[in-house]
Amino acid sequence: EGADPAPSPEGDEPAEPARESSLVTVVWGPTGAPGRTTVAVNLAAEHAVAGRNTLLIDLDTYGPAVGVHLGLTEESAGVARAVRRADHGRLGAADLAAAGVRVRVAGADLTVLTGLTRVDRWPELRPAAVTALIAAARERWDRVVVDVGFGLEQDEELSFDVPAPQRNGATLAALAAADEVIAVGGPDA
Repeated sequence: EGADPAPSPEGDEPAEPARESSLVTVVWGPTGAPGRTTVAVNLAAEHAVAGRNTLLIDLDTYGPAVGVHLGLTEESAGVARAVRRADHGRLGAADLAAAGVRVRVAGADLTVLTGLTRVDRWPELRPAAVTALIAAARERWDRVVVDVGFGLEQDEELSFDVPAPQRNGATLAALAAADEVIAVGGPDA
């Protein structure tokens, strides 16, 4: 620690220090409040305390609770702001940082993209935008922890001329982009 970055081959500017590969962890669990959000928040906090640059994303389309869990009740939906940028094809790591809220946890900083402020806004979290959001997160953060909803079923395609929004699409897109998945279950049979 504290070492100067190595000079670049051109000798003008120091090269960026090598960064550990980004790791995306999705925290999933069945319906019934088994503790998905608690696990996601605590995992993200532990990564931050360990000195890792960490982003926590709330993509739960049924009961987004990360903001409430962290006392961020006055914040607007950071995830909605980010996916709007993705819908326009302009989402980068700097946009995610601007949409996020910095939270201090045990002396460490954690960036949080708070979830939707109302569950009826779930159509905003389209799978393509979620995929772009996670790709942009990999550019800047060492650890990305994603809290998702319980639904794993692909919503039925109804007879529409255009593709219908799928409520579980955000969860399925996050799971597809994950490096690891933590499944949280209750102690019942």
